[in-house]
Formats: sequence, structure tokens, C-alpha cells
Amino acid sequence: MSRFAFYSPMLLFMFQGAPARKTFVVACKKCRRDIPTGVGEFPFQSIVVECPLSGEKRRYLPSEVFLGRVDQLVNRQKRAGAV
Repeated sequence: MSRFAFYSPMLLFMFQGAPARKTFVVACKKCRRDIPTGVGEFPFQSIVVECPLSGEKRRYLPSEVFLGRVDQLVNRQKRAGAV
């Protein structure tokens, strides 16, 4: 009797939910949460980003931008503001 592992991406989706999408984010210099930059591709010049939690608008260098997930509190804040 042979044993094998069964892997299905659809089963993974059903049990874990949709995978979180990665986007370009920066770590807020005040609250240290990962916030979205709002850019669709990697910036090669400094960008200005406003943190939805602390309300501060700051300039970020390209070396401070990385591909990651937006902090859960930021997502919650966006949803609460949209309602």
C-alpha cells in the first residue's frame, strides 16, 4: 500500500482564507507600524506617505520601502473610516 501526500491549493484557500497580498510598505517613523506607500511599483526617489494611525506625513527614502503586508491596525482603521 503506497502512501502519498495530497496537496490542493483550493483546499489551502478554503481552510486558511485568501492569502494576504504583499504591497510596498514603509514602517511609520512614529508608531512603527507597516503602512502602505500607495505606489504600484518600487520608487527610485523619496516619497511622502501619511500614516493613517498617527496622522503624520513624512518623507521616506527608497531604502526604507519594502515589499510586505500592511499592519492589521492600519487595515482596521481604513475599514472603520470607510463605514
